[in-house]
Amino acid sequence: MLGLIAIFVAIQVLSSIQISVFITFCVFLVFFELMGFMWLLNEVLGGYPVEHNAIFVVNLVTSLGFGVEFCNHIGMSYMRKQGTREERAKQALLEMGSSILTGIATTKFIGIIVLAFAPSTLFRLYYFRMYLFIIVLGSFNGLVVLPTLLSLVGPAEDRSEIIEGLKD
Repeated sequence: MLGLIAIFVAIQVLSSIQISVFITFCVFLVFFELMGFMWLLNEVLGGYPVEHNAIFVVNLVTSLGFGVEFCNHIGMSYMRKQGTREERAKQALLEMGSSILTGIATTKFIGIIVLAFAPSTLFRLYYFRMYLFIIVLGSFNGLVVLPTLLSLVGPAEDRSEIIEGLKD
């Protein structure tokens, strides 16, 4: 909870309270979904379960940082664009999407793939499995969920867009 509050405050200082709510929500989703997927994998795959211990908690906190990395670029780009909500979301995704996908997701994936072949169960479970899901969930929330939210209910550029929305 403290991590999410810190993220919210830091982003709010850098941009606006509205965009910080959206980014914080998407970061929370990465955190929440990671916990859910680890539970699901324990139940479905069985074998060596990912237990709730210090390593698990450190990885959850790390997921907050990675979540910010995946979501913040889209949010900040959205705030710099002009046009309707949908146009701004598309422009932000076009400008930053490939950088996020290749620069963040791919390099992190290449970095952790070696952990899949580690002889230690600890590395395979707590580092490879959890980090793989952090990358997948962070990419999904940053490249799909956040732009969709911004295009539907993101901060309006000016009052005319708000007025047009009230007329509909």
